[in-house]
Amino acid sequence: MKKLMTFLPILLCISIAVSSCNDEEGDSNNMDNNEMPEVTEITIFPGQGLNTLSIGSLGSEVEAVLGNGFQPIINVGTSGNATYNYLNLSDGIDIAFGLQSSGDLDINTLPIEIFFLYPEFEGMTEEGIQMGSPKADVVAAYGEADIEDMWSSIYNIGMIIEYDDDDKVRGITISQL
Repeated sequence: MKKLMTFLPILLCISIAVSSCNDEEGDSNNMDNNEMPEVTEITIFPGQGLNTLSIGSLGSEVEAVLGNGFQPIINVGTSGNATYNYLNLSDGIDIAFGLQSSGDLDINTLPIEIFFLYPEFEGMTEEGIQMGSPKADVVAAYGEADIEDMWSSIYNIGMIIEYDDDDKVRGITISQL
């Protein structure tokens, strides 16, 4: 829980930044070379990851599991530390590798720390929760949230669910406890 609370401000900042990018994105339907691979379905595993890609997996495994539509993003802060992400807005996936000392690090050698999933994401949990699911379905599947705020429900199983104004799922964050 302590680790989750440490990441919460970072999660919210990245969520807001990516949400604003989604509002301004252009025509993303012309990405023939950046499509997700043929996968029958992508399953979200709270506290673990997506399909066989899990927290702790290396960046080099992302393309094999989720395709090559990811752009590496490196944001260097004033402290000299940087956040490393693989971002695919058209498929609604942002994979964060956490804070590292900036420099000549190869993102493919870094371990995954957090998965951010946005409205374009088409996968679901084993319980059937996906983008657009009503909050009532989330509560039926996982019970009442361990922490609730006006935008999201935090579950101590390694999952944060963000809702839109109609109380429908608009974002899912997967992290390790």
